Amino acid sequence: MPDELRADAVHCVDGQPVRTPHMDRLAAEGAVFTQHYTTNTVCSPSRCALMTGWYPHVRGHRTLQHLLQPHEPNLLKYLKRAGYHVEWHGKNDLLAVESFAESVSFRCALRQLPGEPRGPGLDHADVPTGIRGAPRPPDAGWRGIPWPPDHPYYRTFYYGSRGPGPLQDAESFHLDEALAFLADRERARDESFFLYLPFGFPHPPYTVEEPYFSLHAREEVPAPLPPLLDDKPHFMREMHRRYGIDGLTDEERREIRATYWGMTSRSDAQLGRLVDFLDRSPLRDNTVVIVTTDHGDYAGDYGLVEKWWTGFQDCLVRIPLIVRLPERWAAPAGRRIGALCEQIDVLPTIMELAGVPVEHDHFGRTLLPLLRGETQTHRDAVFAEGGHLPHEWQGIERLRPPEDIYHEKTRIQHDDPSTVAKAAMVRTAGWKYVWRLEGRNELYDLTADPGELHNLAAGGSDPPAAPNAVEHPTARQVEAELHIRLLDWFVRTGDIVPREMDPRP
Repeated sequence: MPDELRADAVHCVDGQPVRTPHMDRLAAEGAVFTQHYTTNTVCSPSRCALMTGWYPHVRGHRTLQHLLQPHEPNLLKYLKRAGYHVEWHGKNDLLAVESFAESVSFRCALRQLPGEPRGPGLDHADVPTGIRGAPRPPDAGWRGIPWPPDHPYYRTFYYGSRGPGPLQDAESFHLDEALAFLADRERARDESFFLYLPFGFPHPPYTVEEPYFSLHAREEVPAPLPPLLDDKPHFMREMHRRYGIDGLTDEERREIRATYWGMTSRSDAQLGRLVDFLDRSPLRDNTVVIVTTDHGDYAGDYGLVEKWWTGFQDCLVRIPLIVRLPERWAAPAGRRIGALCEQIDVLPTIMELAGVPVEHDHFGRTLLPLLRGETQTHRDAVFAEGGHLPHEWQGIERLRPPEDIYHEKTRIQHDDPSTVAKAAMVRTAGWKYVWRLEGRNELYDLTADPGELHNLAAGGSDPPAAPNAVEHPTARQVEAELHIRLLDWFVRTGDIVPREMDPRP
């Protein structure tokens, strides 16, 4: 599970000239979903949705700080209780501290890099402070901003090359741990396991070592989508201005994209080590491999970088999903599945594969009929949400100091909380509609305008479209229909009733 990996940065999804041979190989041996969408464009809410089958609004998992509690269900807990050894190496952004013991199988030893102090008995090496003092592996990517304050790249999240490789960092640390675990499983072969690898790349800052930094010729990288922001929500204009991206050339934005692709190729190479081990092992005959992520990244599109709480462009909400089943499942190989599906569909899919019943109400739908080739359809619309209500101070990110990479992102929220006002998206095969509590709504005809450059929405408090704009013949009707569709979705998914019933006196 790479972090912040947009779908079109994987070659087998859209055919872009990005080098991801190992993901492509998995897709050729299994299936790739080309219309798979996240429920939220920020890490914690999207990961909570992935592991529960709940949209973030169902139980209030809409911030960075409200993670899954011990009393709440999650995929890891289900599998552990069913007898699986649940092994986790990588970042958190999912479980509250108190939830780890119920969801993860702790081991008796923790391998470490040379020179690292020996930690406690955890299989999860990078965990929140407070879990038995586990050491945090080094991460060469998060050094201070390398540019002086007057440099054009200063606020753009672009750091450039990390120098010659290979580097030992958190990614390689966790991968080595995962490979050692698989070697243990290969020797024992007496216990079912679930290996969860939520890695950090290609999350910004945009920086990677050689040979990945120079892997993609800059002239072969398509120019990011232009910053046509007059009819867009005001947070986009604020990001564009305050990050200093309004002063970058197309070549400089292409440099950001090329570096992001290099980070993706690095993640792909690590996946390759994992899959190569499996394919040499008897474990392959009974192991499912799934590659997905939490959300995407602007990577220069619209003159923006990183992501935003209420940004719902496809570069943020469309994410990769690749699944390879063991041969005994007799699923067709090399399939490109274009049915609309959602991140919450992963939970029931894995549970069905494991033969473990889901014991809570959720909104996911198993993908196995698509994987087996039994159907071509799945959903007629997908949904995403983000942002906060005016009184929800706990949703606003903590203000970072001026020298911090996230200073401007957090300052925008504090200066104008309406930039993160609650919003929701509905996307069909041909249209996308975004409704906002504050700011300009959005409507896009995805057939005529796949880049989402021309906003056709009438509603919203921002200035309307230019007076000479040509009215779309069906835009008002579509906008009204999709607005009702969003209301219907919220009513149907607003909450769940626990299956446990309390006695009444």
